[in-house]
Amino acid sequence: MKLKTKLTKIGREPKKNKGYVNPPIYKGSTIIFDNFKSYIKDRDKTDDESSKYGIQFNPTTENFEKAITSLYDATDTVATPSGLSALIIPFLCFLNKGDSVLVTDALYNPTRNFCEKILINFGIEIIYFHPTKNINNFNNLIKNNTKLIFLESPGTATFDIMDFPKITKIAKKNNIITVADNTWASPIFCNPLKLGVNIIVEAATKYINGHSDILLGFITSDKKTFKKIRLFTKTIGICPGSEEIYLALRGIPTLKTRIKEIEKNAIDLAKELVKNNKVKKVYHPALIDHPNHRIWKRDFSGSTGLFTFELNKKYSNNILENFCKKLKIFKIGYSWGGFESLITFPTITKRKYKKNLKGSLVRVYCGHEDSKDQIKDIVDALKILK
Repeated sequence: MKLKTKLTKIGREPKKNKGYVNPPIYKGSTIIFDNFKSYIKDRDKTDDESSKYGIQFNPTTENFEKAITSLYDATDTVATPSGLSALIIPFLCFLNKGDSVLVTDALYNPTRNFCEKILINFGIEIIYFHPTKNINNFNNLIKNNTKLIFLESPGTATFDIMDFPKITKIAKKNNIITVADNTWASPIFCNPLKLGVNIIVEAATKYINGHSDILLGFITSDKKTFKKIRLFTKTIGICPGSEEIYLALRGIPTLKTRIKEIEKNAIDLAKELVKNNKVKKVYHPALIDHPNHRIWKRDFSGSTGLFTFELNKKYSNNILENFCKKLKIFKIGYSWGGFESLITFPTITKRKYKKNLKGSLVRVYCGHEDSKDQIKDIVDALKILK
């Protein structure tokens, strides 16, 4: 079955739902047992992984989790209330006091905040590594207490492309768990499990849902890690709302159609910006001169709607505010993956490996508006910069 067809079938079982195409929303905490014996069996289990209670079991959530597991050809998926909650659970699940974790320096800022404000208080050593430099010597970073490696590709803001297979090969030799944030690519354009990664974390808030009306995350895992992930997540009471799950299921059938349109719009804008004399550099992995473009082409089957460009110089906030006032299509706002185009101005000052940026960074997300309107909006706004 081709992917586009598969997306319209997974997570849906009309025969079990009185013929309705979409699964119903199950809401509630209490689930009545069939009989006394089934209750005793559930009560006397040794873990909370699949207890008959609303946290551990919800048919709507089960449909979503099975759909994502199918997309990634994985062993299991656990849904969480937000992308950030999905990101932090593997840290807490696989690390103990005295352990060390390797983390890419081109990191989503909230993940960094968690590491530096919370995780470090558990007596865990956090070591940042450059996402692309010295990867051939990555083995030198491994210590006896290294238990986890956290990856993100493309990296936040500068869209660094990492060599997953090279890193995961070293990790497997040393029995180290690897986790990858795959939100940018989604299951449509990359499957980190096929590149040797053990665990995928993703914000379903973004492309999976596609309509900017929910917060949702998920953790997809392999045979080695799935039991521990599910047991940990459910034991600490992590579960998303069933309405959010329903809306994410609604987004899955159109995922490839939406993301292909978004991909085209972003590439069109990126190519236009390359020619603009107000722009110093465009950070888009699909551009042939992007660092590690060759690795991107090897490991990814496409690109999505988010990228960054660097202006020729650093502008004051007042000038950037005037730039934003000229925009009619792109609105200032966090997140991405929905129908609307967005713009932000990221900083990378918290990185351990400083990047010599001479101009202001502008991050754009291309939504579903007409590509010509998007291009005109940005190009017209750039004209005010002196």
